Amino acid sequence: ALPKILSQTAPAFCMGSCSFVVEKSKESTARVVVWREIGVQRSYTMESTLCGCDQGKYKGLQIGTKELEEMGAKFCVGLLRLKRMASPLEYNLPSNLLDIENELIESSCKVT
Repeated sequence: ALPKILSQTAPAFCMGSCSFVVEKSKESTARVVVWREIGVQRSYTMESTLCGCDQGKYKGLQIGTKELEEMGAKFCVGLLRLKRMASPLEYNLPSNLLDIENELIESSCKVT
């Protein structure tokens, strides 16, 4: 659910670049070891690029601090949405609150 949420809200996130397969070359990575040895069902690795994007609104642009901050903020909003989906009774906040949060993030993370 988290990758789907991020694909809908974070312009720098590309669902098409995601891989949920455990490849032989990734067996020693922390997320795979934590899954196998401790049983954590959902462990993700988020990767970035130094070369720039080849898709979305950042296509052809270098990734800078603003874009990384925006992705971090969108990630936090995504976690909040995921938590609200899992425990809706705990969060009886107005449904438009996330829209307000997104507007604040977008206004403070504008690419110039």
